[in-house]
Amino acid sequence: MANLRVMRPGIGRQMLLRLTVQTFKQAGLNLVDFFGIPSMTDARIRSMVVNFDSMRPLLDEKSGGKEFCLVAGHYGHWELAGAILGVAGYRTHAIALAQNSSVVEQLYESLRVRFGVTAHDVRYGMRQLLQGLPEGEVPAIVSDREYGTGGEEVNFFGRTAHFPRGAAVLCYRRKLVGIPGFLVRQPGGRFIVKFGDPICPAPSDEKSWVRAFVVDFARQYEQIVDQDPTQFLNFYDFWGGVI
Repeated sequence: MANLRVMRPGIGRQMLLRLTVQTFKQAGLNLVDFFGIPSMTDARIRSMVVNFDSMRPLLDEKSGGKEFCLVAGHYGHWELAGAILGVAGYRTHAIALAQNSSVVEQLYESLRVRFGVTAHDVRYGMRQLLQGLPEGEVPAIVSDREYGTGGEEVNFFGRTAHFPRGAAVLCYRRKLVGIPGFLVRQPGGRFIVKFGDPICPAPSDEKSWVRAFVVDFARQYEQIVDQDPTQFLNFYDFWGGVI
C-alpha cells in the first residue's frame, strides 16, 4: 500500500484498497502460471504471448545485430519470461536467489534445464558473467532490487530509489547493448512482451557510463510501471531503503 501511494499519489482509500487487492491477485496468477509450466507444451507456452512471433525480429532490430543484455524488473511475469525466451531459441543467464525449499529449487532447476536458462547465485553470479559469457547467449538481469548496500540513487516516481549497477557494469565491460524487457499480463490472461529503447550511453569513463545506464533504465521502467502499478511486485517498502 505504501508503494502504491507513491505510484498513485492522491488516490482515495477505496481505490487504494482495490489496487492493493489487484496487486496480490497478479502475484497469485503468476504462481498459478509458474507451477503450471512443467505440464505445458512449447506450443501452449508460445500461445500465451500475443506477440511471440515478433520477439526475435524486435530484438534483432533493437540490438542492431550486436550481443545484448535484457534488463528487467520485478514487474509482470519475469519467471515465465525465461521459459518464453527458451522456447524462442535463446540460451539465457539469470541471477537468482537460492530457494529455501528443496522441492521448489528442484522445480526451478528442471525448468532451467528445459528452457536453456543458466542461473547464477546472487552472491557471485555477476562475477561469473563478467569472467565468461558464452558467445551468443543472453544475460537477463532483474535490475530493480538492490540486495546489499550502495546501488545508484535515481529518481523513480518523484522519489529517490536505489537501483543496482550489475547489469550496467556487465554491459559496459562486455560491450553489450542493454534492452529493457518486460512480460506484461493482459486483461484476458495472455501476455505482451514489451521492449524498451536500447540503453547504450555515449563513451565515457565507467562510473559515469554506468550511472547514465541505470538512470535511463529507471526512466523507462517508470513508464512501464505507470501503465499498471498492480504488476509492480515488490512486496517491501521500495522507497524505504535497501533490503
